Amino acid sequence: MVLAAPAADDGLGGLARMVLGAATGRNTGAAGVPSLLSGRNVDAALERACAEVNGVLPLVIDKESILVRCRPLPSKRIMLQIKLSNFAGPTPDLASFEVRFAPSLQRNICTNADVQILARMGVDLRYRYLTNDNRRIGDVYINSDVCQQALRSPRY
Repeated sequence: MVLAAPAADDGLGGLARMVLGAATGRNTGAAGVPSLLSGRNVDAALERACAEVNGVLPLVIDKESILVRCRPLPSKRIMLQIKLSNFAGPTPDLASFEVRFAPSLQRNICTNADVQILARMGVDLRYRYLTNDNRRIGDVYINSDVCQQALRSPRY
């Protein structure tokens, strides 16, 4: 079942809708591909897309997660900052997070067709998870190689 992009994307450009879809897990039908193929500066296009996305934030993704910021980074990269609203307890060390949680998150994130398209087009995504008081829990990195590996790995 393909979910429609959230109502918050009304009025956003195609690439911004695609980035928002990558953050929320909703497929937009590759709405931003024309922006990436137009021959313009991809970093500038991603910067504009993040600015548009930031205009509709914060956005509740699900009962646990709130998208709080889209941050463009150099070299065709985007950081999506997600606050976990019900996170309690000590923050795990970053290495532990990457070993215990990142593989299943990568697999789930990579099932989104828009994420796969962005990755194949050379856009790297970083999902940064934060506590309610903005402490970093950990990062999940997504690129074409990560998605290929994650989708081949068995589910446990």
